[in-house]
Amino acid sequence: QDSVTGLSAKDFADMFKTQTSELDVTYHAASAASVISIAVQALEASDTTDEVVLSQHIAANNFKTIYGDIGFDSNGQSKSPSLLIQYDTSGIVQTVFPEEASSGPILYPMPSWDRRDCIRLSQCNTSGGTCTEEGKCVCQISDKYHAVGSGETAECVPNERLNFISTSLLGVGYFLVSVVLVLAVGILIWVYHHRKNALVKVSQPLFLTLVVLGSVISSLSIIPLGLETEYRDSYDINMIDAACMAVPWLWGIGFAVTFSALFAKVLRVKLLYTAASKMKRRKIETKDVLSIMIVVLVIETSILLSFQFVSPLKWEREVLDDINGIAIESVGHCESESGWWFFASLVGFNILCLFYALILCFQTKHIPSDFSESSHIFLSVMFMFQVLVLAVPVSAMVRDNTNVFYFMRAGAIFLQNFTVLCIIFGPKMYRIYKKEDSRATIRRHLSSKRPQSSALRDVNAVSKGSVASVEEGMNSHPNVTIARNGESSDGFVENDSQLRDSQTRRVSFNGSIP
Repeated sequence: QDSVTGLSAKDFADMFKTQTSELDVTYHAASAASVISIAVQALEASDTTDEVVLSQHIAANNFKTIYGDIGFDSNGQSKSPSLLIQYDTSGIVQTVFPEEASSGPILYPMPSWDRRDCIRLSQCNTSGGTCTEEGKCVCQISDKYHAVGSGETAECVPNERLNFISTSLLGVGYFLVSVVLVLAVGILIWVYHHRKNALVKVSQPLFLTLVVLGSVISSLSIIPLGLETEYRDSYDINMIDAACMAVPWLWGIGFAVTFSALFAKVLRVKLLYTAASKMKRRKIETKDVLSIMIVVLVIETSILLSFQFVSPLKWEREVLDDINGIAIESVGHCESESGWWFFASLVGFNILCLFYALILCFQTKHIPSDFSESSHIFLSVMFMFQVLVLAVPVSAMVRDNTNVFYFMRAGAIFLQNFTVLCIIFGPKMYRIYKKEDSRATIRRHLSSKRPQSSALRDVNAVSKGSVASVEEGMNSHPNVTIARNGESSDGFVENDSQLRDSQTRRVSFNGSIP
C-alpha cells in the first residue's frame, strides 16, 4: 500500500477507471502517482525543502507506493524490478526482460508499424500470405493470388478473371478468315482464267469481282473482333478503340459491296425483261446499275461516319465480382453511349435492302437462271437475310459470355460470306468443269426455255403489225440483235414461225445478259 494515500495498486486502478469513464489504467499514470508519493514522503521525513537534503534522503531510503517499493542506486536509477514486454510475430504479448522472467526472445530490430498492423489486423496470414517488413503481403500461391494493400489492409486476393477470348477460339476465327481469303483468291484466279468463257461473260465478271471483294472486306472484320485488353490505362488502349470501330466499318462496307453487286445483277434483269414484256426500248448500261451500288454505299458510309464522330465505340471493362473493392472478375466490351441507335440503323438499313432484293428475286424467278442467276441470287440474299436477322438477337443474349459472343459473331460473318461465294460461284464452276457452258448448250437451253418466258409469251401473242415493236424492244438490249431472212449471226438461231409465216426471225445473244 502507498504510505501516503493508503491505496493499493488495485484501489488506484479502480479509482482511475471511475474517473476516466472505464478506461484501464496505464503504467504511466501509476508511476506519476508514485513520484508524487515519494516527494511527499521525503518532505515529511526530512522536514525541509532544501533540494540537496531532499535528494540525499531519496537516494538513501526506500518508499512504499502503489508502484511497489521504490529505491535508487548510486546512478539515480530505480532499483525496483521492471518487466520489458513486446509483441511477438504472432501478435502475442511476451515478457522479454529480465531473462529469469522472460516468456519469449526479444525482437530486434523492432517491426515497423505497418508490419505490426499487417500481422495483427490484416487478412494476410488468413488468406495464405506472409507479411513483409514494409507491411506488404506476400502470397504463397502467386500464380492464383496477388497481394493488395499494406498494413491492416494487406491481403491476398484471387487473380482477376478477365474473361478473355480463349486462344483456341481465336485460332478458329483466324482460320475462318483464311478460308474465305483462300477461296476468294481462288475464285478471282478462276474468273480471270475463264474470262472469255460464255458462262462467265453472261454472269458479268465486274459484278462477280465485286461480290468477291465485298465478301473479303466483310470477313476481315473477324480479325479486330478478337482484339482485347485490360482496362483503359492499358498501353494499347488506342489500338483496341480503333479495333472496336473497325468491326462495323469492315462488316458494313463489305456487306454493302456484296449486296449491291447482287442487287444490281437482279435489278438489271428485271428492268430488261419488264421493258421486253411491254414491247418498249430499254438500254441498261453498267453505269445505270453502278449508280445503285453508289447509293447503297453512300447511305452505309453516312451511317458509319455518324457513328464514328458522334458516339464511337470504345473499350470498357465491367467488374462482375470484387473483394473489398478489389476486382476478381470482369468482362470487357466495346461500348458507346449512343452506339445502339447507330448499330440499329445500320442493321435496319441492311435488312430493308435484303428484303427488297428478295422481292426482286421473286419477281424474276420465271427468267432462265442460266442468264439471270435469279435463283442463285435469291438463295444468297435469303441466307444473308436469315443470318442477319438471327445472329443479332442471339449475340445480344450471350453478350456476357465472351467466348460464345465471339463465336456467334465470327461464325455469322463467316457463314454469310462463305455461303454467298459458294452459291454464286459453285454452280458456274461445276458447269464449266462438266463442259456444259458451251454456246451450243446455252442455245439449246434457250430453245427449250424461251416459250415459257412470260416476256416471250407476250411476244408470241402480239399481232402481225406489232413485229416491228418486238424487234425494236429486243434491239434495245446492247447484247441482243435481230437477224432477218436467213442472215447469219454469232449466237442462237431460232425460226419463230408463230410471229410471221412469211419471214424468219433469229435472235442472237452476243455477250452478257445479267
